Order: sequence, then C-alpha cells, then structure tokens
Amino acid sequence: MEHELKILPEYFEEVKNRNKTFELREDHRNYKVGDTLRLLEFDNDQYTGRECNRTILYILKDVEKYGLKNGFVILALK
Repeated sequence: MEHELKILPEYFEEVKNRNKTFELREDHRNYKVGDTLRLLEFDNDQYTGRECNRTILYILKDVEKYGLKNGFVILALK
C-alpha cells in the first residue's frame, strides 16, 4: 500500500539525503512493514512539487513506558 504524506522542507531534505531514516507519525493509517511512503514536500500551505518515496522497514508502537505516546508510531525507512 502507498501512503501519501505531507512533509515540511527541513525534514524532506534530510529524508531525501538519507540522513533521516525514520518518521514519527500518528497511527491512523494502518501502516504495515513493506508499505511505501510517498512524501510530498509542503511549504507555506502548498506543495512544492518535490517528492520522494521510502519503504517502511520496521514499525515501533505501543511503548508509552519509553516515551512514545499512544496513538503514534515511529516508522523506520529505507
């Protein structure tokens, strides 16, 4: 499955350059390992036209005792 998501320029650039290999997101899209994130750069209330795709390798959730709030996930990307 492909998930189309907005991403701010400072985070988009780091993902594009492969420095940022994770995303912290609300867990409302039923993410699965192997899904694709289509990250669309969004700035000043509009899309910039830049995008990149990443695949979910691992999903961290349900660990509120370690600081990850319920209802959120950390998605490891490749």
